[in-house]
Amino acid sequence: MSNSTELRDMQGRNESWQTRDGQYEYASNYQGAGGFPLSDAEESSTYYRSGSKQDFEDHERRLSEGLPPPPYWFNPWTAAHIALKSSSRLSSYSNVLFPAVPAGIVLWYTLREQHPRLVFAFNFIGIVPAGNLLAFASGELGHKLPPTLASYLEVLTGAFVEIIITMILLFERQFSVVRDALLGSMLANLLLVTGMCFFAGGLKHREQEVAEYVAELSNAALLISAAGLVLPGVFFQSLDSRLDVTTDRVDRRFLQVSRVVSFWLLISYICFVVFQLKTHHSAFHQIIEKAESQNHHKHQKHQYRKKLSVLEAIIVMLIGLTLVTFCAYFMVQIIPNIVEKQNVSELFLGLILVPVIEKAAEHLTTLSQAINNQQTLAISNCLGGTVQTALLVTPLVVLVGWAANRDMDLNFEFFVVFSLLLAVLIVGNFLRDGKTHWLEGLFLLMVYLVIATAAYNYPNREELSVDATETPPTVRETTPRL
Repeated sequence: MSNSTELRDMQGRNESWQTRDGQYEYASNYQGAGGFPLSDAEESSTYYRSGSKQDFEDHERRLSEGLPPPPYWFNPWTAAHIALKSSSRLSSYSNVLFPAVPAGIVLWYTLREQHPRLVFAFNFIGIVPAGNLLAFASGELGHKLPPTLASYLEVLTGAFVEIIITMILLFERQFSVVRDALLGSMLANLLLVTGMCFFAGGLKHREQEVAEYVAELSNAALLISAAGLVLPGVFFQSLDSRLDVTTDRVDRRFLQVSRVVSFWLLISYICFVVFQLKTHHSAFHQIIEKAESQNHHKHQKHQYRKKLSVLEAIIVMLIGLTLVTFCAYFMVQIIPNIVEKQNVSELFLGLILVPVIEKAAEHLTTLSQAINNQQTLAISNCLGGTVQTALLVTPLVVLVGWAANRDMDLNFEFFVVFSLLLAVLIVGNFLRDGKTHWLEGLFLLMVYLVIATAAYNYPNREELSVDATETPPTVRETTPRL
């Protein structure tokens, strides 16, 4: 090929080759195979790379086939462009919140004493785009791994942000917030996200079907999860009500029970994953294929969008992990100030606010699936995330606390436990017929709003202790209990 530029136009791609000191520079405006117009995640962009002609020919072939670039191919500008486009239209919208990440870090070092609420708000918001970046890069990396490893990575990806936040809370000894956040995450998945999926999907489609196999298995796993979390608390209340058992002895016994139960919950989750990915993988695979075929056009366009290389995916994943950790750490550090000096309910922070941003990226993707009439996939993600929190994250926090000399137990608030049991029963009843519509979604959202309202007005433990000391004994004895 001569030193002059060679222009070619093949299958919707405008390409140019240029020589420069024996190296070839390649510019591509990739429009997608088959002439698909690219939108949002697939929007085309011009990018330049230098290398040998053989490298560019290999890259050209990969692009034409919708394959990722070579494993160690790295271009920071292209990687940033692809990463910020995300994997779905809704999740890409969260990237407009990225300025909150550096703003939250700067505010932590400058104004955390003067404006704690501002510091909390910016770091709280910053977790959403940072978590979305982490989830997208993890998904890109999963496409390059063997199927088994990719499945395990996908299982863990949804819990990355949740594990980071709960571990920081654990090591800061904010045990009550950890417990509330764990059950709050389950409530958010069961009521808020599932309700939004039912409602949004029902507005676009009169009625949507959910695979019976997925609904039955998820309901069974939810009931077992709820039982595993509720029974230790019942054990504690039974011992605590006995007059012949001292409080210290009750606490020691309950802590021991919590650790043993956590071990069994973790074993249950391993068996649940093996069931899905190994022994009954074919059944789940058929259901997923059927669900994806309902939106074949979007799936086909997604197949031909530009993808990150292995090296790019790893680097973007590490960047997202770092940003999430910084924002989560600063947010957790400011929580005691918010509770003590700003008169914000600790239960509301742990049960409602923190869980909303733990899996925000996954929630947006799930909502996109429901809108695109892939309700089986959406419900599988919602209920699967709930089971993951109950059987993986919760026991992991207790066992890590045991190893790190942090006495974390499963003594949840009665109000929170009752709310969880109610949510499990309501969702299970709605899924019994295998069909969903917008009214069921509205009911789920209403229940979540009722719980959020009660949590917002729930007094902190310090307020309860002060009220108890200030109330005259005669009044306390005559005050009826509801």
